[in-house]
Amino acid sequence: MELFRVQGERMLAPFHRPAGPDRKRFPTVLFLHGFPGSENSVDVQRALLRRGVASVAPHFLGAWGSGGTYRFTTLVAQARAALAATRRLPFVDQRRTAAYGFSMGGWAALNLAALEPSLKAVVAVAPVGGPEMVGPRTPEFMKRLSRPLQTLSPAALTRDFKNAVTRQDPARAVARLKTPVLLVHGTADDVVPCAVSRRIADAATGPHRLVLESGVHHDFLEKREELTRLCAAWLSARL
Repeated sequence: MELFRVQGERMLAPFHRPAGPDRKRFPTVLFLHGFPGSENSVDVQRALLRRGVASVAPHFLGAWGSGGTYRFTTLVAQARAALAATRRLPFVDQRRTAAYGFSMGGWAALNLAALEPSLKAVVAVAPVGGPEMVGPRTPEFMKRLSRPLQTLSPAALTRDFKNAVTRQDPARAVARLKTPVLLVHGTADDVVPCAVSRRIADAATGPHRLVLESGVHHDFLEKREELTRLCAAWLSARL
């Protein structure tokens, strides 16, 4: 576990480091969790570890032991600060870093990559999209899922979410990306429709791949092993 200082607050950052000499540096993937973030991608991290790739998985502010307040509108800035802190870790090869995000973390990873062209690759699994994510169910969704977090009132968090996805639509981000992008989405996802990833892929101008898994829901429980193999192989090949 590492402790980063982000926006004046303590950010917890668990990491996986391959075995090797103290001074050895490894290619490293920054893992960005979803909302609220109770799900994990430890299976992907461990698969990367077996391939000699390190990973750092920070907890966004207001989530799971990190200080501060959870806000959607600060996630990309937090991810950028966490990437900078990750690159300063003694086991990280600064020249070989990538980003992986799930759901809201996928949204953050795509927007991060547009700001950090030195990233070697970015993976977004079931990424949240743009303005199409705001609808009649959004306030209830925010109220229910925000309970474990230190965050705003449900009404304020709903407004914050709307501002974030409207101003930082990941389709606009990938339109200016040259970094290789892998999008993975389940066709049975009832949280973030797979049409979101189709729209993002259609907007991409750089190297990208869209993988749609038939009958798979948002958490990918039906095909975790396939997801793990795909993402670990794709990332390690580009690092």
